[in-house]
Amino acid sequence: MKTFRTTSIMLALTVIANIALATGTLRVNILPINADRALVAISNNAETKFQISIKDAAGGVVYFKETEGTQADYRKVYDFSKLETGDYTLSVDVDNVKGVRDFSIDNGSIIVGKEKTLAAPYFSFNNDVLRVAFLNHTGDKTSLYIYSGEELVYSKALENSFSVNEGLNLSKLTTGNYQVVLASGNEIYDYAVAVK
Repeated sequence: MKTFRTTSIMLALTVIANIALATGTLRVNILPINADRALVAISNNAETKFQISIKDAAGGVVYFKETEGTQADYRKVYDFSKLETGDYTLSVDVDNVKGVRDFSIDNGSIIVGKEKTLAAPYFSFNNDVLRVAFLNHTGDKTSLYIYSGEELVYSKALENSFSVNEGLNLSKLTTGNYQVVLASGNEIYDYAVAVK
């Protein structure tokens, strides 16, 4: 049992270290040039494709682009003159990491918020044990749910600490397919589990 616990702790620490390294490399900046234009500067330590989107306050996508080919740096001047006054979110997705910058268009100026980094959680299911590791960069309220179809069979509020690690023994669940959902702030992540 002690070996199992030590192995589990080492696995969790390795996963968290890998997630931390991945999230520490993506940088997203919006540098206003004038009332209508801003330089969007994105950098990553490894060459990859960037998925760039801008959403309005209602969550509607007003812009989407996936870069062609792989690159480590992306720089482009964006014309925001067609955007209405309001709040927007620029998101950059790279593998399982998302860089986010909120910005506002107000009275002919571009106001840029702080950069946020979101990393997808690590899920694994082996020998009836579900493991979840998540770096809660934003410190948001985080909860874990397990569904069988539309029925909620388990829920738990997780610590709002920076590093969330959870291990659940699912051996008492009936045989079938389950959906594991981790909700943190406005982000929702899911993982399918087949209990045999």
